[in-house]
Amino acid sequence: MKLIQKPIVIVGAGFAGMTVALNLKNLNPSLPILVVDSESNFVFKPLMYEVLSEEIRVWEATPKFANVFSDVGITFVKNCLTKLSLKENILEFSDELRLSYQYLVICTGSIPNSLQIKGVDENCYFFNDFNDLKKLNSFLKKSQKTASHKKLFIVGAGPSGIELACKIQDMFKDQFEINLIEKSNEILNKNKFFNREQAESALEKRKINVFLNSSVQEVSETKVIINSEDGITSFDKDIVIWTAGVKPNLFYLESDDITKKNGRILVNKNLQIKNHHNCFAIGDISIVAGMENLPITAQVAMQEGNHLAKNLELLIQGKDPLPFEFQDNGEMISLGIGEASISGLGVTLSGKLAFEARRLIYASKLPDITESFKSASSWIFQKKSFFKKFFNNR
Repeated sequence: MKLIQKPIVIVGAGFAGMTVALNLKNLNPSLPILVVDSESNFVFKPLMYEVLSEEIRVWEATPKFANVFSDVGITFVKNCLTKLSLKENILEFSDELRLSYQYLVICTGSIPNSLQIKGVDENCYFFNDFNDLKKLNSFLKKSQKTASHKKLFIVGAGPSGIELACKIQDMFKDQFEINLIEKSNEILNKNKFFNREQAESALEKRKINVFLNSSVQEVSETKVIINSEDGITSFDKDIVIWTAGVKPNLFYLESDDITKKNGRILVNKNLQIKNHHNCFAIGDISIVAGMENLPITAQVAMQEGNHLAKNLELLIQGKDPLPFEFQDNGEMISLGIGEASISGLGVTLSGKLAFEARRLIYASKLPDITESFKSASSWIFQKKSFFKKFFNNR
């Protein structure tokens, strides 16, 4: 077995980073592992919608990294990566901290992509992290004190846009006139057919307007300008929420010898960066060669993290790494307060039962972090035997 002289450094502690760190430590407890992230708390993004609607509390979906990692003997440092030199195996951080590593895993996630459309960055709300959630929640709560039927536009009818539209309508009823803008000819155009059908029904039931084959040209302080089959139209707006896509968070990347594809780092099937076989990129920032159509989801990030932990252990033992294979376990989408839709592995489920099953599945898929977090969601685990029996009988 090779001796580890320097730590394994993991930059980014989202679903990908947390999964690789905890699984690797479980495989080899003696390994020196250092995790660096610019935030103090893990963000369980799929449950942000339930935090917005106050179905769960903020701290239930945001455990502290220090608690998560210290419990298992992993060192955590809050810092922001500013530069990396793969040739020298050196990382530089915002407070002039410099780190060397034996193996490097970068998984810094994604940020909103405004597509260079005029006014989006300045005049839109986003929903990518808990700072975004707080800003949006503050606006929505203040709006309750003023006139109803405020004009709310959500750009992007993917999962995030659909979930926000349904939650906000259920929370505020007639306080907002909700409009979804989608550039393609259908909502959830990359998702399962069953979930798309359920989402269409949920939007219709809530009388949420949907503009298909429409794209935003500009967002001003008071207007949103939309280009559709009917031409260019200017609408009055009170708020625009932008969920029309993300881009990899790679602002620190200056190296010209890193191959990219569609703006993301191209890695081989072992998840290694070309010409730097001790360096890996996983999650939203990477594309696996030959698997370019993998979705940018927590499911993919966690499977990559789990596989990379096994590959790192193989490399440390002097063995060859194995190629990554993705298993599609289906998808889940929240469709308002207390309702959801699930499609995958031969199971389709919608309504209140799907909502509870969705939260159970998310909790069970989360790596084994702190007992405090699990106890906060203990009601989910109390239902485990019921759901296990339900799914086994289908």
